[in-house]
Order: sequence, then structure tokens, then C-alpha cells
Amino acid sequence: MFEAILFVHNLVRWAVLAFGLLALWRFRAREGAFFAHTLTLQVVLGILLAFVSPLFQGALANLEATMQTPGEARYFVAEHWVGGLVALGLAHAGLSQARKGRPQARIFFALALALLILSIPWFRPLLRL
Repeated sequence: MFEAILFVHNLVRWAVLAFGLLALWRFRAREGAFFAHTLTLQVVLGILLAFVSPLFQGALANLEATMQTPGEARYFVAEHWVGGLVALGLAHAGLSQARKGRPQARIFFALALALLILSIPWFRPLLRL
């Protein structure tokens, strides 16, 4: 089950990035909705992964040691999910602005996309098959 959720989470990452670029290029409600709702799906998949991931669960079991040593476990326990949640809030704020026809939507979408790019574990395989 872990591998299946991880595979889908990895695939959805590319959809989120594509819709993020689309929302940045054409900052209207429809494009913003694709971005925000695909990102919502990505966050839900990430939460499911946290419950079934042996890496995440092992890191939580010894949280103090995990936080003291930089590495993959600390990245996923401390930074990865926080960046995703903040980006999710920014994307939904951008969607709200886009629905009102305000140009500030582009700023929110840009911030969300930038934070997502920083939060993606680029050291992991880009596509899991």
C-alpha cells in the first residue's frame, strides 16, 4: 500500500507543478482551481503517506534524535510537509483572489509554486515506476 500511495503522490506532483505554471500564466479562477484542488489532493496523499511510511513512522518514534541529525528523515518530518501546507494555503488564497478577478492572485500562485519547488525532494527519483 505504501508503494502505491507513493507512486500516486509522485505522479500528482507533476500535475501540481503543471497546473501551478498554468495558474501563473493565466491567473483566472478555472486555472487557479485546478492548481489549488490538485494541490489539495497532493496534501491528502501526503498525509496518507505519513501514516503508512516506515521512514516517517520510524522518525516519529525517535523524534529527538531525528531532529538533531540532518538527513532524509528530518527533511520529511520537519520541512517537506510544512512547505506543502503553507503552499496549499497560498494556492487557495490565490484562488480566492482569482475568483474575485483581482490581479493579486498571480502573487499568491507564484509564492505557492516557489514554495512547492523548494519543498520537493529533488534528491528522490523524479519518476517512480
